[in-house]
Amino acid sequence: MKRIVALLALGLVPAVSHAAPSHCTAEEKTVFSCSVGEKTVSVCASKELSPTAGSIQYRFGPEGHPEIRLPEPAAHPAAAAKGATLMYSGGGGAFLRFSKGQYDYVVYTGSGRGWKKDGVVVDKGGKLIANFRCKGVPVSELGPEFFQGSGVSEDERAFEIP
Repeated sequence: MKRIVALLALGLVPAVSHAAPSHCTAEEKTVFSCSVGEKTVSVCASKELSPTAGSIQYRFGPEGHPEIRLPEPAAHPAAAAKGATLMYSGGGGAFLRFSKGQYDYVVYTGSGRGWKKDGVVVDKGGKLIANFRCKGVPVSELGPEFFQGSGVSEDERAFEIP
């Protein structure tokens, strides 16, 4: 046992790493993904995503079997979602909003002095109906670089991380 620990410390034996669960396929780019308990929330994009090409889609449900896909079929980010960055004392955040009818599904990540929160909020007609927090560390590319590089429209509506 001491020998394995010593080899791990030297980097000669690879440590096991656990990636966040995802609904994204190997042919897609994972923009955001995490476990929220028995379900997984993911934002998947085509690998060739740019301001003029590619597609994005929100997926939610048991791993490997998403119950919700928005939009259906996947569409370019300019048409599929709106996003923005957030400023906090000692940190910041970002969110991406997908809408269908009266429902909004807002994937978010943020941190400030002494706190970090990631997950998805579901609201109906502007009223919070669910907040699913990530369990563990999410995969997240949300932020100004992603928004500009993908053509995501700026969300003019306010959003506060719960």
